[in-house]
Amino acid sequence: MNLPKPLVLIISIWGTAWAAFITIFISSLVVVFSLLGASQAFLLKIARSWGRLLLKGAFIGLSTKGFENLAQAGGYVFVSNHTSALDIPALQAGLPPNFHWLAKKELFKIAIFGPAIRRAGALPIDRSNNRAAVKSLVEAAKCIIEGDSAVIFPEGTRSEDGGLLPFKSGGLALAIRAQSPVVPVAIIGAARAMAPNKLLIAPGHIQVVLGEPISTAGMKMPQRDELAGILKERIQELIEKN
Repeated sequence: MNLPKPLVLIISIWGTAWAAFITIFISSLVVVFSLLGASQAFLLKIARSWGRLLLKGAFIGLSTKGFENLAQAGGYVFVSNHTSALDIPALQAGLPPNFHWLAKKELFKIAIFGPAIRRAGALPIDRSNNRAAVKSLVEAAKCIIEGDSAVIFPEGTRSEDGGLLPFKSGGLALAIRAQSPVVPVAIIGAARAMAPNKLLIAPGHIQVVLGEPISTAGMKMPQRDELAGILKERIQELIEKN
């Protein structure tokens, strides 16, 4: 349905203001409940509600596809393309629960939001400090072995034109260390709702597509680049087919 441009602008201004409000509100809730002793599982449920509320309040629909490809409840590494700031709430709302973000350390310095994601189980990746990065990967691997999952953006930053950027293999060491299945994930439509160089959120629809898991059983660390190449091909295929 084509809406008049003035109405789209009004909705976009509302959606952007709503996203800022709900992010601050839910982040504050996570921090408060964590200080009161709430379990991380409970905090993850609150974080999941943030993704759903943000998208719904910004008039963005969300659909998911490919859950039938997941044969087990957890213990996956989800590897996704990255084209928009909306990728994060889309995955938070669309992926199976109980997963940890591997996020660049700069996000943890944002007031309220940073402490909230840390308390909800996100792990910082310091690209300038190999020792710290390895420590985060070891922590994440333990979580996966215990049955949780993790999410990474191997491109490292948002694509400006929607095309896939080169995949960095460092984060994939997590999957190899944990010997866990890797799930390629394609996010489609997020850049149309909010491009990397835009501040306003336009109404639209986002689709999260899960591909078939790739086994890492028996893989060694030197095979990280090979795994990155396979994942890039799989995600490109998912984008083109959907």
